[in-house]
Amino acid sequence: MKMDSKKYQKFHDRLGLKEHPLAAFYSNDKPAAGLSPKEKGHVCMFALLKRARQQGETVYFDADHVGCFGGGYYMGFQATPMPQIEYFLSCGIPGEMEGERYIKKPETAREYFASVQPRKTPAKYCVFKPLDKLSVPEEPEVIIFFASPDVLAGLFTLTNYAAERFDAVRIPFSSGCGAILTHPLKEAEKKNPQAILGLFDVSARPFVEPNSLTLAMPTKLFLSLLDNQDESFLITESWKKVRERIEKEKA
Repeated sequence: MKMDSKKYQKFHDRLGLKEHPLAAFYSNDKPAAGLSPKEKGHVCMFALLKRARQQGETVYFDADHVGCFGGGYYMGFQATPMPQIEYFLSCGIPGEMEGERYIKKPETAREYFASVQPRKTPAKYCVFKPLDKLSVPEEPEVIIFFASPDVLAGLFTLTNYAAERFDAVRIPFSSGCGAILTHPLKEAEKKNPQAILGLFDVSARPFVEPNSLTLAMPTKLFLSLLDNQDESFLITESWKKVRERIEKEKA
């Protein structure tokens, strides 16, 4: 990844980031060390990603180790999340399946899945690791921030500034894992990609801090943030006031 380390450190300090963002990519090479879900049993992707965020570990998945059916689907390892997913996401089936009730009707849930269509995995492993832990040949496709409202305010404003548009960040209905991977990967295919604000997924929220949301974007958009920071609001007194509060919260 061709990233200027000095620009990144300046960006990291100016935003007051408490942790490094995660880099996501696919590889046919199994990480030499790291954390992966067991073949059987259920674990939310965000429970594992907390280890990457807070302890600097590499977290990786493959077709036989996805953690949960939703994660396997949104990472592109399987064509469908689970049988009768439209009922699971909506009203359920009496006596057979409890519904999450995130969508009102099964028909609407079918429309949702018809529109999502995650990209089929291009390699054996889906890997997440802190940006500062990347090795030279590793090329992340998506950069993922876990941030508080004040930090998100900075990221949101800088993203619009760098992209020179007023809708550079969007919020699609999505699972937490879809918001940090599926949608940003789709954005990466566009000439002028948008960043995805996420983690409004009620099922995933217990696995993150109460004041944390995600902002995920294609790597090329992230690099434009680094290139555009010097003349942005980050050098103003307005941001300095917010930045001071961020530092107090980190203490």
